[in-house]
Amino acid sequence: MHCLEPKDFYKIHNILKESFKTPTFAFSVVNHVIQGAVYVNDVIRPSSGFVRTCSGVYHVFGEVNDLMFNKSFYRYFVENIYGKEKRFTVFTPSTEWETFFDENFKTYVKKMVRSKYRFVSSGVDSKYTLPNLYELKDFNFDTLRKSENFNESYMLEYWGSESNFLKNGLGVCLIHKENIIAECVSIFHSGKIAEIDIVTNPNYRGQGLGKIVGQEFINKCVEKNVLPAWDCDNSNESSKALAHKLGFSNEENYTLYVLK
Repeated sequence: MHCLEPKDFYKIHNILKESFKTPTFAFSVVNHVIQGAVYVNDVIRPSSGFVRTCSGVYHVFGEVNDLMFNKSFYRYFVENIYGKEKRFTVFTPSTEWETFFDENFKTYVKKMVRSKYRFVSSGVDSKYTLPNLYELKDFNFDTLRKSENFNESYMLEYWGSESNFLKNGLGVCLIHKENIIAECVSIFHSGKIAEIDIVTNPNYRGQGLGKIVGQEFINKCVEKNVLPAWDCDNSNESSKALAHKLGFSNEENYTLYVLK
């Protein structure tokens, strides 16, 4: 197993593009939007490997039949992650990779099913009605200070810094009486894909505010020629319903694994 030099991350880009189930964060690392690492079976012509973010989120990719790489990956997990790292969340793109984890990691991890959606721009009206007394704002340093959800610790975990998010990410929020009542940000952004994360204040739910910030976020994506992405737990019915309202459809399920 070899650690790719950042200048060589492009070598796995086509492999990642082959699967719809490739998560946005993998492209974020490969496109140097966020920091991370790429490990492969061959530095010249990689066919298997994994992408890791600094927050402990992984994506395995490529072929599953390289036994030497698989053994190296298992050893890497035992020596560097288990009992040492707080987080090991690994996204899989195929049933073959699922089988690999089911057979080799079942002692350490538990399995979860996720749903990934395709955005259909013609499936939703881009207009919305903003309630009186509510103000829509873009995320900036001031709104980051007011946000209880997408605050400094969130940005540090997923983006490395607030400044990196403000430079390369995207976010909008609704303000009422100087308080954020609904917000939508890109948890990950690859430069061409922006993955949506939405939170509405519990005291303001039931007013369709999540749809408003989600629609404004999507409008900004369309303006910038960026593809919005939606991904959620398969059991999260409210998130799945909102996804459909915002123009996402044709969901595909995949599996991820987290530490027990």
